[in-house]
Parts: sequence; structure tokens; C-alpha cells
Amino acid sequence: MAKLLFFLSAFLGIFTTLVSAQSTPFEMVTLIKIDYSSSELAEYYHRLDITYKTVNITAIKTAVLVPKKLAAFDKKIDAPVVVHLHGGGLIIGTNLEPAFIADWYLSFPIIFLLSITTNHQPQRLIQLPPNLNQIVTIGESAGGYLALQSTLLFQDKARIKAVIAQYPAIWPDLEAWKALPLPDPTSEAVIKANQVVDEYLGNLTGTEIRVDAPYPDRWELTEAGLLSGRSFEFWGNETAIVKSGLEYALNVSKQRGKQLPGIWLLQGENDGMVSKAGTEEFIARLKAVHPKAEVKYTLRLGLHGFDALYGLDKPFIAEGVKWVKRFWLQRTKRGSL
Repeated sequence: MAKLLFFLSAFLGIFTTLVSAQSTPFEMVTLIKIDYSSSELAEYYHRLDITYKTVNITAIKTAVLVPKKLAAFDKKIDAPVVVHLHGGGLIIGTNLEPAFIADWYLSFPIIFLLSITTNHQPQRLIQLPPNLNQIVTIGESAGGYLALQSTLLFQDKARIKAVIAQYPAIWPDLEAWKALPLPDPTSEAVIKANQVVDEYLGNLTGTEIRVDAPYPDRWELTEAGLLSGRSFEFWGNETAIVKSGLEYALNVSKQRGKQLPGIWLLQGENDGMVSKAGTEEFIARLKAVHPKAEVKYTLRLGLHGFDALYGLDKPFIAEGVKWVKRFWLQRTKRGSL
């Protein structure tokens, strides 16, 4: 039976790390694909915008991308699911955020890439439900963090079969943060960054709800948080930061006792935004709590976003995708919407 894919890109963002005043975030990123547009995705996918859930009367939107060949099938189709959690510093991003989608996401062999059409017949697409027992979460940077949090905190409900997390180590309680050089408070760049952060936080009333900021909106704020070393101030109060931490997530996962999915981690060895040390600390702490967890760790030379333009022609990408499919595409009873 043909394998097809529902590609859900929920609103969620990434968080990048504290950096020294001697470097800027742009110097530590391999590239951000600012020339990558949603219209390119439309060449291969039908898009359906829906409300994923509503929190305090605020709608959280999701873009559902369905391969165009899906609508051509009249019989039941085994359609595994990718849930993509996009990048953007927990500040930048929207659904769908094309600036952060790595090329190889769209190169999975189970995806059919077909020509563009604007008549996507949403009612028909909804009548062909995805297989919710074949879910993989995938995300870059803090999107990877959120993909991992989804399974550590909610595996009993989410039924995630595999996680692909690229340079995800942004938990606020990692020891790796303590090894970072402190910003120089006398630096002109740091002084300006503090002013940007102070102005933003000072204008908040506590009632604002913002669910998206299409790239590059809010980049100045993101960069200021990085340069000043104050990014965690955007996370909320002390309780919120503790509940965002790795220790809390591991404790929850241990108490619930659910088997973890297969986890594939990718990391750039020279990443100056989310360090190799942080990712390796995550692996060690995960294994201490879940010694039987199956983890594949791919370390390659490169900066933040080093894999953005790679496809399945890269052996390590092809190998990782093959490894993930062992968990993701297990034959199980179809889930319901």
C-alpha cells in the first residue's frame, strides 16, 4: 500500500541559546533560508489551515500539508504523520514557517511530490484520516526541544513513535549553560541589547497573547536576548522555568513509565547557539533515567542549521531516516482523529 504523509506544522517555536558579546547570532548560523517561500511547498502539497486547539479563547492554528497524490486514491491509505515544530527562538515563527524547514524533511521517500493546483477539496482530504499510530515529531533547535518535550511529558496521550530533534538542547537547567562566557556589560552591543529587552518587557501588561511572528519579525528581540544573556526572561516566572526544564520532564516521564520512542538527535560540532555539550548532556541524563531508550546521535562538523540544505543524498541523513522508520512505520492498528 502506498505510503503517504500528513505534514502538520503547529505553531510553536524554537529557542536559541545565550551567547557571548563577541559573536552575533548570525555568525553562528549556517544559514536561514529567507528565500524559501510557502509557494514552493504549494507545488507539492495541498494546504489546509485549521484550529488545533483553543487556549483561553485564543485559537492555536495548524497548517496541514497533504501530498497532492493523496486525493487521487479512492481506497484507504496508510498515511503516517509528521508533526513539525518550527524554529524561531520561542519568539519568531508562524505556521507554516518555511524559513526553517530543512530540505530533507520534504525528501522522505514516502512523500509524493506532484504539480501545483489550487483546488485542494478540503472535505475530501478530511475524509481520508491519517494513521495516528504512526506519528513522528520533528523540529530544529527549540522545535527539537518541543518535539522531545512532547514525548517526555505527554507520551501516554501522544503515542509518538519517533522523534527527530536537531540541535535541541535548550532546557534552562542544563549544566552546559554555566560554561558559556558571560556578556560584557560594557560592550556597546550588549548595552543596546539590554535596552531592547528592557523596552519589550517594560511594555508588557501581562495580558498579551501572541501566537505567531513570521520570520524575520521579532529577530531584533531574539538577537537582543541572545547578546544580553537574558533569553530565559521570556520564559515566564520561576515556576514556569522549572517546568520547562529537563529534570522536570524526566521526572514526569519516569513516573508515567511509558516506553519512549526512538530518538534521533542531530548536532553541529561547531554550533555556537545550541552547544554540542548541551545535547550530549541531554543524552546522558536521559539514559540515566531511561537506560533502555533507543537514541541515535549524529554529530557532524557545522554550525547551527548545518543540515538545512541537505537531502537524502547525504549518507548520514539517509541512514538516520532509515533508522527512524523502524519505529515510526511499525504496523499498528489505525488511530482515530
